[in-house]
Amino acid sequence: MSRSITLSAGEWRIMERLWGRSPRTLTELVRELGPETGWSKSTIVTMVGRLEAKGALTYTEGGRARQYAPAVPRAARLIAVMAFIATSPFAS
Repeated sequence: MSRSITLSAGEWRIMERLWGRSPRTLTELVRELGPETGWSKSTIVTMVGRLEAKGALTYTEGGRARQYAPAVPRAARLIAVMAFIATSPFAS
């Protein structure tokens, strides 16, 4: 991922789940994140769609459901976050 992307707190939470274990289906993400966050299925579907549009996720067709996985390693995103924090006006 050569361009920088911005993740919301909710998108980051989905990515953390996928970095922990992937691929996962939408059903798996809803089953895990719904009770934990209070998010509805449509909220999770919307955020996954946004992550896909941003290039943060990839998917493969896996039988009856898409299998989602991160398009970038977690370490690369953490480096980008640390660089942003270090250069932000709040760093001093």
